[in-house]
Amino acid sequence: MERERITISIKKTVLDKVDNTIDGTKIRNRSHAIESLILKGLGKEETRNAVVLLGGDDALKAIPATKEVLKQLKTIGFAHVDIAVGFLGDKVKNKLGNGEEFGLEFKYNDKAEGSGGAILSFKKNLSNTFIVVNQNRFTDINLKSLLNFHQKHNFPATIVTDNLDDFRGIYILDSEVLKMIPKGFSMLEDDLLPKLIKEGKAAVCPVI
Repeated sequence: MERERITISIKKTVLDKVDNTIDGTKIRNRSHAIESLILKGLGKEETRNAVVLLGGDDALKAIPATKEVLKQLKTIGFAHVDIAVGFLGDKVKNKLGNGEEFGLEFKYNDKAEGSGGAILSFKKNLSNTFIVVNQNRFTDINLKSLLNFHQKHNFPATIVTDNLDDFRGIYILDSEVLKMIPKGFSMLEDDLLPKLIKEGKAAVCPVI
């Protein structure tokens, strides 16, 4: 997400009201508060979206870990989750439902071409920083802390993984990375994440 540093003067009383909106979760800091309030005034409130990748043979095995992540997403202010499914899509949908169990709204897609194609299929919902869940091996990641880490560091991607060979994990991505995903069939694990790392555009957080 491209940003530009500016200098402005604001009345102290107004600034106090801006600071009162900071809760550390939905509004992380003063800059985020000002940006959020401006967007709201323009009728373009910031949305927080996540994508869950549940394709392939391990899709059903990933359901328990996915449910834990979905609960966290609701807690930290997310409302909508896009879910990409594969040939086990019907079974995944039966397990997760329409999102009501988690207080979330789900949108499913079973037509995506690979994990990269799945992200692009949801592109219109990903205009801000978003989370991608692509794992079934760990459930104790604190998403709030991860978002805060991403916000504080100048990388368009933060990758949490326990395997640097397949890169399965949880990713925080800024929308600018979408232009780096090839059209048609593509895999985040092969076509995007290694490129981001090679170009110094990703913070990698290994899980041990």
